[in-house]
Amino acid sequence: NKAIADYTQAIKIDPKSADAYTNRAAVYAGLGNTSKAITDYTQAIKIDPNFATAYYNRGNAYADLGDYNKAIADFNQAIKINPNYANAYTNRGYAYEELGNTNKAIADYTQAIKIDPKSADAYTNRAAVYADLGDYERAIVDFDKAIEIDPNYARAYYNRGNAYADLSDINKAIADYSQAIKINPNHTMAYGNRAAAYAELKDYKKATQDARKACELGDCKVLKYLGENKLIHD
Repeated sequence: NKAIADYTQAIKIDPKSADAYTNRAAVYAGLGNTSKAITDYTQAIKIDPNFATAYYNRGNAYADLGDYNKAIADFNQAIKINPNYANAYTNRGYAYEELGNTNKAIADYTQAIKIDPKSADAYTNRAAVYADLGDYERAIVDFDKAIEIDPNYARAYYNRGNAYADLSDINKAIADYSQAIKINPNHTMAYGNRAAAYAELKDYKKATQDARKACELGDCKVLKYLGENKLIHD
């Protein structure tokens, strides 16, 4: 990899370059080599203990490995160095969410929004927590805001669709799944959930079409359900 070779050369020339270590780490992370990324971020932090971005990125790497406690420790450090680090709050919120600490997750997403009111990710993540808690109306308000900020945010449409489905507003759910599919034509879960929504409306022809597409993309649950209940319509 040319980028890795270039950053390695930069490190040889200047072994105290925290930026070179951080940049090489980012390339390793992008290639899925998380352990090498963590080693380089750690070296960058050794060189510059006040490098908030290195702590933040190492936190993301730990989160990718499912080590949310170490991720939180790094996000804490990034926030301590830079109290206005909106993304660090957002990603710490996600780590808390994964550990089941919904109150801390909501608090962090709220703080991220306060710092960066244009953070579609923070709104969508907070909305997802509200939905998990069964507060679908509040979730929809946050999904609306995320979509207003980023009208091409497929994840927000998909999750708002789920919230509408949970409120039994099936037509609105279908509209949101359709928008998610329009933005991302390979959105497996949106096809599967739209298929289930059509089945709920007894439109088994459309349900079958969507279930087949979801199955093509790797999720055959709805197609199996339709088959077992003799609801497949061509």
